[in-house]
Amino acid sequence: MNLDPCNSQLCLSDNRPLRLRSARGVRVTCTAGVAWLTVAGEAGDILLTAGESHRVRSNGLALLEAIGTARVRLEPPARRWPTLWWHVPGRWRHRSLTLLALDWRPLLGWRGRSVNAGGA
Repeated sequence: MNLDPCNSQLCLSDNRPLRLRSARGVRVTCTAGVAWLTVAGEAGDILLTAGESHRVRSNGLALLEAIGTARVRLEPPARRWPTLWWHVPGRWRHRSLTLLALDWRPLLGWRGRSVNAGGA
């Protein structure tokens, strides 16, 4: 059975830490009780009470533990939209490059000297 800890509530108990590896960007939200979060690379520990949350900024090991009992929800990091042009699907990339190759001067009202190929 595969369990997905993200977007579901986890019940934590005292002295039973949960290890989170490579947790950068994960939002930890305490839904009940008090949770204690320690993240390698971040200054200080974080105590979360019901309704509070913290986004993990470091990519080091994070330990999440309850003081007494607690429930937490882990939300995965938000996906970033690709910003590089080659991530655009092929047909749109082709259309974009075609638009870049157009001569935009007439559309923008550019009034340059026209060159007469015939001479005179």
